[in-house]
Amino acid sequence: MKISGRALSTIVCIIAIFIFATVAEAALDRERLTIGGEVRERYEFRDDADFNKVVDDALSFISSRIRLHAGYEATPDLVIFFQMQDSRLFGSETSTASNEKNLDLHQGYLQLKNLGPWILTLGRQEMIYGDQKLVGNFGWSNIGRSFDGIKMGYDTGRVRTDLWLATIRKFANTGADPTFVPTPTVPSVSNRKEQTFFGMYTTYSGLPEVSIEPYVLFLWDTGSGGLITDPAAQDQRRVTLGLRLAGKAMAESIDYTAEGAYQLGGIQSKDIAAYAGAVKLGYNFTPGLPGRLGIEFDYASGDDNPADGDFKTFENLFPTNHIHYGYMDYVGWRNMQDLRFSLGVKPTQTASVSLDYHLFWLAREADHWYAASGRIFRSTPAGNSEKELGQEIDLVGYVVIKEKFRLEGGYGHFYPGQYAETNFPGASDDSDFVYLQAGVSF
Repeated sequence: MKISGRALSTIVCIIAIFIFATVAEAALDRERLTIGGEVRERYEFRDDADFNKVVDDALSFISSRIRLHAGYEATPDLVIFFQMQDSRLFGSETSTASNEKNLDLHQGYLQLKNLGPWILTLGRQEMIYGDQKLVGNFGWSNIGRSFDGIKMGYDTGRVRTDLWLATIRKFANTGADPTFVPTPTVPSVSNRKEQTFFGMYTTYSGLPEVSIEPYVLFLWDTGSGGLITDPAAQDQRRVTLGLRLAGKAMAESIDYTAEGAYQLGGIQSKDIAAYAGAVKLGYNFTPGLPGRLGIEFDYASGDDNPADGDFKTFENLFPTNHIHYGYMDYVGWRNMQDLRFSLGVKPTQTASVSLDYHLFWLAREADHWYAASGRIFRSTPAGNSEKELGQEIDLVGYVVIKEKFRLEGGYGHFYPGQYAETNFPGASDDSDFVYLQAGVSF
C-alpha cells in the first residue's frame, strides 16, 4: 500500500501530538505542553455577483473549519509546534461516509530560541506583517495561508528583523518523488518550475508612539507554460520595496498608518514598474459608547498600456485582503482606488458593531478589475473610458457568549458604477452578501 506525503504528514503529526501529551503526563511537566484548537462554522449567501438579476446566480453554502494544535517546550531553547486542520463544505463530499482527505497540516515547525538575539523557525508556519496588505495568514478563508520555509528573527527589543525563504510551490510532476529532468525541453514533465518567496521585514519601535517598518520582498516564479498558483505570472522576478509607519497621538485618541510600496523586476520580456500606497487615520472616542471613527485611502497602480514593454500592475502578493477592501471581496489591492469611511462601537467588552462605506475606482481604465483573490473579476474591454467601479456598504457585528463562544454576522451591499453598466449590458443591479459565523477557540 502506497501512502501519500500528505497522509504521512497527517499521521506523523497526530502521533507527535499524542507523544507530546504522553511525555508531559509521564514527566508531570504539564507547564511545557500547550494544547488548543478552534471550531468554526460559517454560513454564506451571495446574490447577483454578476450585477444582473435576470441571471440566477444566487449562491449559499456552509463551511466548517476545525483546528487542533499542540506545542511542547522540549528545552528552554527548543519549541515544537503542530497544528492540524480539517476544512470542508457541507454537502461537498461524495457522502458523509466517504473519505475526501480534508485533513491537512496547517502549521508544523521547530523553533530554536536564545541564539543570542536570533530566533530560528523551520517548517510550515503562518506569517503576518504590518496590516497584512502584502503578507498575511488570510484567516477569513476556510483554509487560511501558511508558508513552507525557514525564518530567522533578530530581536533586540527596539529592533525586530525577520528574514525568510519560503517555497510556495515546487515540482511540476506531482508524483510521490520528484523526477530528475536534466533540461527543461519538455515543460510538462520538467521539474524546473517553482514559486519562491524571499523577504526581510524590520520593525523599529525605538521612538515613542510610532513604529517604522521598512521591508524588501522578492517573488521568484520560474513557471513556464502557465501559472503555478496565485499570485503568479510565468517567468516572474518581482521585487517589492516598502515602508510602513504606524503610530498614535494625543493620548492615543488618534491612530494613523501610512504605507507605500514600489515594485520592480521583470515578467518575461517586460519590465515591472508598479507602486501602491495607503493612508489611514482614526479617532478613538470613549464618552458614551467607546468606539472609533476612521477614514482610509488605498491606491494600487494599473497598466495604462498592456501592449508596451512595461508591466505596471501592482501585485498584492500574499495578503489578507478581506479586512481592507470590503467584506464582499470584489476588490483587491491591484489597479484600484478605495476611499473608505468607517465607524465602530463597542457596547460592551464582549460585543462590537462596525459600519464601513467604500468608494471604488480603477487606477487605470485600460487594466482589469481585480478581486480580492488577485484574479480578474471583470476583464476590461478595449477602449474602456470608465473608472467608477461602485460603492459598498458593510455592517458587521459580533458578541461573545459564555466566555468562549463567538457569534458573528455581517451584511454587505454593492452598488455597481459606470464601469460595469457601460461595459457589460445588464450589469446594473445591486449585489448582496450575508454571513453568519459561530466559533469557539480554546
